[in-house]
Amino acid sequence: MYTPQRLFGEVESSSDILTHEAFLERARVQREQADDGSARLALGAYVVARLLDKLLLLSTDSEHIGAYRWQLEAVRRHVSDLPPAAPESAHLAGVVGAIPADGRMQPSLWKNLIAYAYFLEHDARLEESLEVLSLAARAQGDQIAARDFAAYALFAGRLNRQLARWSAATRCYAAAEETAASVGESVSRLRGRLGRGMVHRGQGNFPAARDLIDTVLREATELGLPEVQGLAYAEAGVLYGLQGLRLESLEAHYRSFQLTDDPVERMRILGDLALGLIEIGASDVARIGFEIVAHSQARVLVRINAALELMSLEASVGNRVAFERWRAVVQEQRDSMSPSMTVDYNYKLGAGLAQFGQTKRAQIFFATALQQAEQHKLNAWYFKIEEAIRRLSEAAEKPAADLPSPVPGDTAQLREIENGLRVYASADALQ
Repeated sequence: MYTPQRLFGEVESSSDILTHEAFLERARVQREQADDGSARLALGAYVVARLLDKLLLLSTDSEHIGAYRWQLEAVRRHVSDLPPAAPESAHLAGVVGAIPADGRMQPSLWKNLIAYAYFLEHDARLEESLEVLSLAARAQGDQIAARDFAAYALFAGRLNRQLARWSAATRCYAAAEETAASVGESVSRLRGRLGRGMVHRGQGNFPAARDLIDTVLREATELGLPEVQGLAYAEAGVLYGLQGLRLESLEAHYRSFQLTDDPVERMRILGDLALGLIEIGASDVARIGFEIVAHSQARVLVRINAALELMSLEASVGNRVAFERWRAVVQEQRDSMSPSMTVDYNYKLGAGLAQFGQTKRAQIFFATALQQAEQHKLNAWYFKIEEAIRRLSEAAEKPAADLPSPVPGDTAQLREIENGLRVYASADALQ
């Protein structure tokens, strides 16, 4: 029941093993950019993955075992020659050190692989992270317990969702929810349900997403699970924002910010909170929040998103120099972007260029964003971009001013959020 095939599909024979193109593609890109050290790391990851393929299909034939051991020694030599100061080198060395010469799987192997998968996700290498996670699950094989399986399923669901692989993400999240329920583990069960809501939101089915978020939030509150409450409030904030409910979005994100202890997750929520502040006209405070995130140790995708929002913010206030500065920061990370983030980048770049009067260039980037949204079935983005193109062609208003008019009035709620963010920013600067 708790099999890796349920999450990652079947590998039926030696001719059907994973080919790990993602690592080879990274090596190719790094070679083109004359970054030899990064290219060597990518190739190192590739040869390690291929060795694991052989291990997972290892037979008892003496000739086969002999070839496997020869390959193991060759991979060990290769990994030992990788750039010693690179964190990825340490991860690869840990994985290789846990690969058994006798073919007998040990927990240290899949634990090292899981750690490496988290590292790759943090570095925005989502395809590679998913492949390494699959190898970890296959290495653990029939030793996967229910709680471990639920954790694999949540991780795989998140990666597939970020890669806009909606069916695979839904399958993984449902597996996490079902498995966790079978062993009475409420946190993973509710996270799986919330993940399914995130998939609905990504596909533009807001009512279905709202129903699932509400049930998770209600049950997490009843069970006293602040971690899940924080996640549910954060997702509610994203959904409210997409529906144009600006004050509700801001309040939900602030509640999530208050409930969340994990510093990395807090940076992600702070980015969403800053986005909400922009939408009510508090751009100065939003800039502080985004700059904290952009210069933090948060995941690469979170930092890129903050830089994207700063690029858009500076365009909206007419600061061409700052717009170009943040555009250059984002441009350096193009290869690390998820599909939805790539769409967002081209959309915001088109909107910014239009704001500065470069209509023809803006049309090119809007068209690119539209094509990418259609390719990845990002329906919510598709309609938003079509509207921007229509506004641009009619010249009815400047599409870069993608900011609603400020919410009238100055409520106690807004003052509380703004003051809390300023206090957090001041404390962060002192650390």
